[in-house]
This record gives sequence, structure tokens and C-alpha cells, in this order.
Amino acid sequence: MPVCRANESGLAMRCLAHAAACIRRLAPALGLSLLSLLCLSAAGQGVSPPAAAQAAGPQKAPGCDDSADVLSRVICTKTLRVGVRTGYPPFAFEEAGVLQGFEIDLARQLAGSLGATPVFVVVTPANRLAMLGEGRVDMVIATMGHTLQRDREAVFVRPHYYQSQTIVLGRKELEIGGMVKLRGNTVCVTVGNSTNAELSVNGARLKLFDKASSLVDELRLGGCSLVAQDDSFFASYLQQPAFAAAYETKFGFAPLPWGVAVSREGGQRLADVLALSMQQLHISGALQTLAKKYGVDSPFLEQQRQLWSSSHCSQITSLIDPLCVMAPLDNQLEPTPFAHRVDQLEHAIHETTGTKVTLAMFKTWVAFDLLFEGVWFSILLVAGAVLATWAFALAFGAGLTSHNPWLRGAMRGLLWPMQSTPLILLMILASVVVGAFGATSPLVALAAAVLVLGLFNGSNAGQAVAEAMITLREERAPAQPALSAAVYRARAQMVAFIVNATRGSPAASVMGVPELLSALNDVASFSSERISTYTFLLIFYVLLVALVHRLANMWQARLALSRGSYA
Repeated sequence: MPVCRANESGLAMRCLAHAAACIRRLAPALGLSLLSLLCLSAAGQGVSPPAAAQAAGPQKAPGCDDSADVLSRVICTKTLRVGVRTGYPPFAFEEAGVLQGFEIDLARQLAGSLGATPVFVVVTPANRLAMLGEGRVDMVIATMGHTLQRDREAVFVRPHYYQSQTIVLGRKELEIGGMVKLRGNTVCVTVGNSTNAELSVNGARLKLFDKASSLVDELRLGGCSLVAQDDSFFASYLQQPAFAAAYETKFGFAPLPWGVAVSREGGQRLADVLALSMQQLHISGALQTLAKKYGVDSPFLEQQRQLWSSSHCSQITSLIDPLCVMAPLDNQLEPTPFAHRVDQLEHAIHETTGTKVTLAMFKTWVAFDLLFEGVWFSILLVAGAVLATWAFALAFGAGLTSHNPWLRGAMRGLLWPMQSTPLILLMILASVVVGAFGATSPLVALAAAVLVLGLFNGSNAGQAVAEAMITLREERAPAQPALSAAVYRARAQMVAFIVNATRGSPAASVMGVPELLSALNDVASFSSERISTYTFLLIFYVLLVALVHRLANMWQARLALSRGSYA
């Protein structure tokens, strides 16, 4: 075991780092305690462990080399660049130009344990790992969950300092019995949340927002009846009496430990020293004190205090003991067998065109199943809409030219709202009606969407048929022309509204129909990739509309051959 001598560098904190590295390599085999290893590492001057920690004072050691790794730079410059979030109370927020919060105070304590002054750098969920990897910050403490996927991008300090879970929240009068009861319900979420995949798999229809604060705004305005986000985000809102009186947590899922992260490039020694500090913060109850100061309700911290205070976990070897440290959340989605070929295709496209394409819908089974379901529902929806448009066109054509005044009046009364109401509003109204009867299955939503599309487009096509019938009657009086002759004369308008029904089919997503727009919307919610996803959607519908248009033209040609022209 290499011996670290404090008088070689003038900084006993380096001894701690060397000791931590030795522990990581040798502790499982030797079973050495925290005290014995730190005494060995500080043997050169007989410095006790507490004194060694205090020795990393403000003085800079002569000849200090700050290029070795991140810890060396922090010790030599006596500054710790910390990536933090803002606008996320009570964990991190700005008040009167001063950063405050649970994570801000924790960062100050960790910096103090290194004898360094914290320099706060504002990061976002989108760039926090990138800034760490690029060396623009030394440490990130920004509401970041520790997952297996992120383990490949950063070193997470353990013990963890917090644990959250995703909660589904809504108005108190709304009854939701758990995850299985979400099928058919719309849930508002933020883009990139890994738990969105679980909501999608259980049949929830997702509505995407870029910022978590937008969820609260939409909830209050009635745009969202249910929202899903980390319980930590709603902690400050649920402390407000008015908000707590109107909304409640329906259920929670996917517990996620939060960790301080350092760079994989030269950050391991810093992580080892921070782990010692974090262990002591748990044992002393300092983390619980911070939580109470900012109103953070966390039974997790009490559990961790008891765990790390136990005889088994209070030793230095416990920092690598699976019985003491928590494992990262395994949120990796099962890849498809052809995921590696998709990666190769993305790489080839980038090499050839310089355009970065991400085909997330083909890489995991969750996304691919959503894609497959969306394609089939879209095909069924379009086929049903085309047939319904045709059927309603004939019905309106016959009814509007009927000799029965009551039937003509009823058809005109129905035609007027169809022509004056936007399609999307009709879809929303139909969704409300269907929901009022408690019918929330995808097939019921599909049938209702087909009915709305057929009625909306068929009524307009039927008016064209009726006008053609009136013209034929004037031309052939007193002979009575057949309805088929009117359909032939109005064939161009019929084709136009059939194609229009195809183009309008994505609007069915507002009714909860799991067609392709809805499916790819769900994929984008957890893949955080939208440009390639929606480009794929655009190409699919362009091809689908082109196919329907081609089939409609073939129908016109066949009709011309069989009937001749009445023009």
C-alpha cells in the first residue's frame, strides 16, 4: 500500500485522497477501518484524521501542481466550481440576487470540507453533464438522479444526499386508483423525464412541456387534469395552503436517488474525498438539519442517518459496501435486436450529410411497440375515416335532396355546425362526451374519432353531391336522376374530402386514440429527441395521404369507364 506523507505536499487533504484511493482498491480484501487507514496515510507527521481534514486550509502549498487532477486543482486554487440549478425551490433558488436552498448550503459545506470557496455556475438539466465533461465545473449538485445510464457519463458520489420519486398529481375530486387506472387519461409531463416511458406503457396519453413550471400553470388553468413530475418539484407548492387544498398526490413510483457528480476524467480522487464528507454529514445529522431548514420532507434522510450511524456502515470500508451504499436506478430500456444497426445508420447519415439524426423509435422495445401500435391505429383510423366520409356523403346527398321536408330540415340543421366548427373542437367535444360515459378504451376512442372525421368531411362532400343532384334534376326534368349520377358529377369534391379526412386524422390524438402522432409524442417524451421523430411522422403521413389520393384517383378512373360522363 503506498504511504502518503503530508510533508511532501504541505496539504494533508492529498493524504485523504490517496487513502481513499487505497481504500477503494484494498479495503475489500483487508477489511481495514476508517481510523487505521487514515492513520497510515498521515503517518509522516502523525496527523490524526480530523486534523488531516482541517489541514486543507486556505494556504497554497509551495510548488503545488494543479494539473494532476480535479482535486489537485481545487486544493491549489482553493476554489470549487459547483454546477447548480436555479428556480427549483426549496433545493436551489435565487432571492434578492443571492443563491439559496438545500443544495446550495450542501455545496458550501462540501466546499468547506475541502478548504475551498464555492464558485456557483448555473446549469440546466440539459447541459449539466456536458459542462461537467467539458471541465467548466468541478462538481454538479443540481437535482440530478443517479441512474445506470448517467453512470457512464459521470462519477456519482455515494452516499446519496436525497431520494425523490415521480408523483402523479391532480385535483382532489379526481379519482385515480394507481398506475393501471391511467389508461386513456392525459398526463402532462416534461420532455426528457425517463419515467415518461412507464406512463406510456400503462396507456397514459402524454402532453409535453419543456419546463416543469408550465405544468403548474396548465394545472391551474385547467389545461391539464393530471401532471407527473418529481415530488421534489411539488414540495414547495404543496406547502402552500391554497394549492394543497385543491390538489393532491394520487400515487408515486420510480424512486430515484440523487447524487453529487464529478467528471470521469480526473475526478475519482475528488469523489473519494467527497464520499468521506458525505458519510459524516449523514452520521452527524447535518443533512437532516439542512432539510428542515428549507422544509424538505424526506424520510430518506432519517433512514440514511440511521444506516450510516450503525456499526456496520460507519466504517470507511462501508463506502464500497453494497449493504450500505444505494445502487443507481436501472432505468435503461430494453434495446431492440437491431438497435446497433440503427446506430450504424445514424452514424452513416451523419458522416455523409453532416446531419445528426436520432431514430429513437427503433432503438428500444418500449418505443418500437409504441411505434408499431401507432402505425396500425393510424391505418385503421384512416381506413375508417375514408369509409365514414363516403357513407356520410351519400347520406347527406340523399337527405338534402329528399322530397321529405322534415328530413331535409334535419340534414341542413346538422350540416350547419359541421361547416362552422373547427375539426379540433369537434374532437374535443366528442372526447368530453365519450369520457362522460366512462368509455376510455382506445377502441372506443378510435370509433368516436372515425365518426367525427366521417361526419365532418362527409357532410361537406354530401353538400357537393346534393348540389350536383339539383343540377341534374334541372337538366333532366322531368326524369329523376339517380344518386350515383350525382356522386359521379361531384367526384372531384368527394376525393378532396376523402383526402382531407386522411390529413385530419392526427387530430384524433386529442381524444386519446394511440395513433402515430400520439405514439411518437410519447416516444419523444422520454427520448428527448423530437426533430427526427416528428420528421418521421411527417414522412409517414405524406406517404399515407399520397396513397389515399392515388386510390381515390383509381376509383375515379374506374367510375369513368363504367359510367361514362354526365358532364
